[in-house]
Amino acid sequence: MQNTLYIAEPIFSELLQKYDSEASFPPIKKIGITTDHPERREKELLGTISPVKISIIKAWTGVDARSIEAMLHTILDNSRLDGEYFWDGNETLVDAVTNFIKTYHSDAVEITIDDDPDVKAASASVNKKNSRRIYEEVVPELEELKIKYNVTKNEKGVRFKLGDYQLHMSGKTGDRYTLTIWSKNKTTEEALEDFPSSQELSANSTEDSNRRARIPMASLVSILASLKEFMGNKNA
Repeated sequence: MQNTLYIAEPIFSELLQKYDSEASFPPIKKIGITTDHPERREKELLGTISPVKISIIKAWTGVDARSIEAMLHTILDNSRLDGEYFWDGNETLVDAVTNFIKTYHSDAVEITIDDDPDVKAASASVNKKNSRRIYEEVVPELEELKIKYNVTKNEKGVRFKLGDYQLHMSGKTGDRYTLTIWSKNKTTEEALEDFPSSQELSANSTEDSNRRARIPMASLVSILASLKEFMGNKNA
């Protein structure tokens, strides 16, 4: 099999979580290549005694994977942590790399990844904890603000609407949350003004064409303050 480019994500396993049930892995991604099938590479990355499970998110073949890997490492050098590991604080790296490959390497063939059972178990544990946080921490605050919401298990968060905006709040790292803001009628500039602490976010996919801004990796208190200010200005 020819070289395959992949993006992987480290997640905590049950072994590590038993020492700290509230632990979550920070937003880190690994961009690497393998001459083996990605699923076998995933098993190799798992190791036999490692407390951390590595899940391969996406993989592509049919291209010069080594050249693309070197190019991506250069482009992302400012966010490099060590070697092939990169900080993904806004959690946009996967979308950005996918868009880059679609645009400049359209001949790349994406490979479907079936996770190792241990990876699935670790992911399920993390997702269960994140879902619990949404119900225990976020939902009561939204109900107090009289905001109608919909918990989205597949997206690991909660969606709701405020004025001309569609919003999605998710929690993944520690006590930090991310609020993503969409609108068909409002511009990015208006979204940045309407929601204090938000940042501009570029579009990378069909749904993202309406994605205006994001408050990344912030405390729940900070995000709620932004929502309250928007609601206060709207009702003023």
